[in-house]
Formats: sequence, C-alpha cells, structure tokens
Amino acid sequence: MPNAQESATKPPARPPNNPVAKDMLLLKNSDQISGTLQSFQYPGVTVWQRSDIDQPIEFKSEAVDEILLGDRNKRLNIQPERVTIRLNNGDTITGNWKSLGPEHLTLNTTFAGELQIPRNRWQWASFRHSDASYLFEGPTGEEGWTVGEVNIGKLDGGQWAYRNGAFYALKAASIAKLIGMPDRMRMEFDIEWKGSLNLAVALYTDYLQPVSLADKDSEPDFGGFYSLQLTSYAVNVLMVKKKEPLQYLGMTQTPVFRQATKAHIDVRTNKANNSISLLVNGKLVKRWIDQGGFAGEGSGIRLVHQGQGALRFSNLKIREWDGRFESPPANRPQATLDLLTRRNGDKLVGSVVGSLEDRIQFKIGETITEISFDQIDKIEIGGLPSANRPVFDGEVDATLVGGGNLRFRVDTIDGNQIKASSEIYGPVNMQLPMFERLDFQRVAPAKTP
Repeated sequence: MPNAQESATKPPARPPNNPVAKDMLLLKNSDQISGTLQSFQYPGVTVWQRSDIDQPIEFKSEAVDEILLGDRNKRLNIQPERVTIRLNNGDTITGNWKSLGPEHLTLNTTFAGELQIPRNRWQWASFRHSDASYLFEGPTGEEGWTVGEVNIGKLDGGQWAYRNGAFYALKAASIAKLIGMPDRMRMEFDIEWKGSLNLAVALYTDYLQPVSLADKDSEPDFGGFYSLQLTSYAVNVLMVKKKEPLQYLGMTQTPVFRQATKAHIDVRTNKANNSISLLVNGKLVKRWIDQGGFAGEGSGIRLVHQGQGALRFSNLKIREWDGRFESPPANRPQATLDLLTRRNGDKLVGSVVGSLEDRIQFKIGETITEISFDQIDKIEIGGLPSANRPVFDGEVDATLVGGGNLRFRVDTIDGNQIKASSEIYGPVNMQLPMFERLDFQRVAPAKTP
C-alpha cells in the first residue's frame, strides 16, 4: 500500500529555512549542543563556542560521538575533480589524477592537497568527463526550491534544512523544484537515514506542493506524475493523475534498505518505452513499465519525507540518458589482471603500468598502450582484496562535502585546520570546511602495542 499521503493537503508555501550555519555537537550520552567548533584534541578536550555564553565550553574529547559541521562559507577555489578513487579500507575520495609511479598514485584533492596513495591500496578509479554535462547538480542551497507543509496523522510537520550541499529532514517535510527532466533521464542522488526510511520522490511533476494521495481529486489542478516510494522494506512506483485511480506499477522488497543506513539511488526513465528503472548501489532493483503510456506531464521533482526518522538527501545529478545500463566499478580480488573500460564500452585486460600527464600506460601482453583519460570510464585493479577493520580509538569516519568518505586519526583541530594521520596517507593536514561530518561513534578498544 502507498502512504496514505504523498503528503498532506496543500497549505500556502512557507519561506525556506536559511542554510544551517551552526555546528552540532553530539555527545555519547545523547546530548546535542549547537554552536561552533573551535578546537579539538585527542586525547584532550573539545572547545565549543556559543553566542549566548561568554566563555567557550570544554568537553572531554572521549565523550564526543559526532560533529555535524555547518556552512562555513570559506570554501577553497575548487577545481573540477575528475576521478574518484576507492581504497581497500573503504575510503572513497575524489580529486585530480597527478601521477602514477611504481609505488604511489598521487592525487590532488581539495580537502588535503596532494595525497600519495600506495599502489597496493586502491581498488578502482572512476573518471568523470567535462563533456558529460549535467542538466542539474545540487542542491547548492534552498533558493529556487518550494517548501510545502506536510501533516501526516499525528506527526508534526517540519521543513527540509540545507547544510553543506545536502537537505536534512527530522520531521515530515516537502520541498520541490522545476528542474527540467528530459524524456530520457538519468537521475542520481544519495540518501542517508536514521530510524525508518520513508521517502516519496515525485517524478515529472508540474506541481510544487505536496499532494494528498487519499484526497488527490480535491486538490488544486495538477498534471500527472509518478511517485517513487522508498521505504525500509520495499520500493514502489505509483502513477498519480487527478480524476483517475491510483495505478500501482509494482512493489518490490529491498533488503538493502533494511541492512544499511545509506544508499546511492540511480533512476533511469524513458518516455518512448514508458519505463522507469531503479538501481540501488549500482544494482538494478526493478524496471517498471506503464502500460497506459507515460503519465508524467511536468519536469519537476518533489521530495516528501514521511517523518519517521531523520533523512539526508544529497548529490542530486540529472542528465540525458543514452539508454544503456553500465556496470559500476567493482572490486576484483580474485582477478590476476587489471580491467580498463573505455567510454565506448570496450574492455581491455592487462596491467596498469603508470601514467604520463593525461594518459594511462596500460600493458596488454608485451605491448604498452597509452590511453587518454578522456577515453577512460573506469579502471578496476585485480588481486586486491578489501581490508576493512573496526575504527580504533581516536579515529574518525569523515564525510566530505559533496560526497566521499575517509577514515583517519584526528590529532588536533584548530580553527579550519585538521592535523591528522592515516595508515594510508601518513601525516596530513586537512581543511575543515571541506567536511560535513566527523563520526566517532564506532569506536573499538585501542590497539595494544
């Protein structure tokens, strides 16, 4: 069954919230305190400042569970980052490829400058190309989005709040925008949740206010749209038109949403064959066909959080789709050779030897071929298993603005500078404004010498 409401009846739109400028400190005893992070030292103290107190507050750093970082408006001059690297400890980082030698891959990053990654630690590389233009990338703020009010049963309504390239909702909330969805579309976004997942995404809508599915015929006029419903137990697509019965295109159970708290969502649509396809974490979950013809009459998106837990929505990207279902990069621990996939779909099996300027040196048999980055979709390294382990005392799982995550030990934070160390990168200085979250909650006992 769908949610009784994609959301509630339509009241007048409220002005959007301002971006969240404050940081949030979450302690292990579940206390939450807003303010500004001034400094952090481990072992040692965390210094926290609030505008309503004269002196900063000091906490034992061992008591800190998580730090959410607000918009600092001090972003660096960011150059387009063309490659995403996956490491065998689970880190995923984005930057610009500088060089590849016998020992290290050197990557230029916005958050830490130049990083040297041992060759035996990276599992795959995925390349982004400047000519693969996006029709929309965001969110970059709440400007241009329409906030609606949601009332579901006895749940209090709220609003989406913008922070560091993402929308957050703690209560039932709706936000919408006319984005410009093409006839053949690929739409990607990331979601992360606490509690139950219950998100309705309206596709091809021309109406920016939430629609009560139970009372849709009494709503103001709206054009047909599809409601993609993502829950902890299942996914479903509904065709919604005024004065017509709701059409259930098919529900599919999704264990991945019960077993995780975050996911990468990839939606593919094709008006010519009346299809909507859903991929979760790179795997095809369901392809729906509307036998009555494609019903979407608008070009907008509407996000309705049903208010059952907290939800984060980020990295929304929309572009034309070529109709192909490509496979995402993957680990190949059992393979003896590397796999290079060109943008045209051709696959080469051999060994990555090195790189020269903007080219990869790839050895096939006894022949070394130079392949331009512009021609490469992805590189998957053979014979490199994952080396996941628990987080040790003093380490943090950090989330980067715009996506990406990495693990390191925080020695100190002072202002916007992080002094850190990593088993992979070694000692490194990082830029705090490039992060949106520092998560200390999965801590195991410290290693013994």
